[in-house]
Amino acid sequence: MLSRNASFVKGHTMSLEDYKFDGPGNIGTPDKPSVWLCGIEFGESENTNPALAAEEGFSVEKQWGWGYNQKAHKLLCCIEGHPISEAFEFAKARSIFASPDCDYMLTNLFPENCLTVDTWSIEAQERTGFASKIDYIAYVRNVCFKTMRAQVKAHKPKLFIGVGVAHERDFVDIVSEPEIKCELAEFKVGNHMKRIRLYPGETPLAVIPHLSSAGGLNSNESIEKAAKIIRERLL
Repeated sequence: MLSRNASFVKGHTMSLEDYKFDGPGNIGTPDKPSVWLCGIEFGESENTNPALAAEEGFSVEKQWGWGYNQKAHKLLCCIEGHPISEAFEFAKARSIFASPDCDYMLTNLFPENCLTVDTWSIEAQERTGFASKIDYIAYVRNVCFKTMRAQVKAHKPKLFIGVGVAHERDFVDIVSEPEIKCELAEFKVGNHMKRIRLYPGETPLAVIPHLSSAGGLNSNESIEKAAKIIRERLL
């Protein structure tokens, strides 16, 4: 293992010990809670890293050029009860992820930029100090998740959406409580079955399929159906 000090983005240095939920948008307060949409890790596009969002710009127009963010806007629009056809106008009106005063935050479980969840480049090893991605993930879970769980308790998000069912246990460990049982919601789009995991509680948690993968919420129909379930069962 190398040093644990990580230079995640050129010009921006941080330590893994300091990692916590952060990102474009507004983390909210108990009096004015926001909706958190949490992925697994930052993509390799520099603009998706919250450390650069303020200086490079994170406008709704720019976000609509990124498939993940565009689908996120559509999902949030439908969760709020608006037609998916109004998603762009809705996102602009609400400044989703684009303003520190909006009612939404975009964040991730793990801080390192990776092309896919399976990749672990030499650059990633150098930035994090971990030769193995398994060891890096274990460290974040053991050290950072405590701080991240405390953040959820302190800020009390209106809704926490975890994107990526493979990491359901991570989302549950950070957001939910052991006594809260999962409510599985299933629906079909064409011949494909989609599944959403729902955890009601002080901070409602919805764990959804990825917004970009072939088996995920990759169509307007799947986004609309998922949003309806979340709105009706958790809000």
